[in-house]
Amino acid sequence: MTDSNNLRSQRRERTRKKILLAAVRIFAGQGFDAASMGAIASRAGMKKALVQYHFETKLKLWQESVNLLWDEMHSLAESLPKLGPQLSVEQERDQIREAFRAIIRFAKQHPDWVGIMFREAATPGPRLDWLVENHLGKDINDGVEFVTLAQSHGLLPAGSALHILHIISGALTYILLVAPLTKRATGVDLTVDESLDTTVDMLLTMLNPAR
Repeated sequence: MTDSNNLRSQRRERTRKKILLAAVRIFAGQGFDAASMGAIASRAGMKKALVQYHFETKLKLWQESVNLLWDEMHSLAESLPKLGPQLSVEQERDQIREAFRAIIRFAKQHPDWVGIMFREAATPGPRLDWLVENHLGKDINDGVEFVTLAQSHGLLPAGSALHILHIISGALTYILLVAPLTKRATGVDLTVDESLDTTVDMLLTMLNPAR
């Protein structure tokens, strides 16, 4: 590839990334039906025609913007500490704590990931089917496997791994969804790091109070 082709390719990728980041914000804030290519173009600071040149349909743009978010989340998941026989019980507890902290911080840094997930979960249809097939199905399976492994190590309580997974996921995301309401009502900002760490520690205590 020549230098000029290389530069064009880089510019194209930068433009696409800018569009996708704008789309993520619009889809999370307005929902798929209310979002428009014009609003996404305006947020990206470019003409609607350019957005349509790179993404022919709103659905295609939604799918690729969702892929962008989940790629970042999957990269985080791959970097999380793994439980293993070479670790002491205390080290394993610390690893679960660090995994929970990483998840809640990711949710804080990527509110659009949480927003899109909850919006689509509330509106069953082809988009949710696509999301389950391409991302959420694997997420749930991986989460159940993690919980099951942690249970076998005595780090999480016995019971349905699927239910425990949803209890954990809810605790690590819901607090961020209602944080603006809580701050308005009480003056307490639940999104500061100290508060997020408190949430994680309390969650672990409730999940395994004997420890």
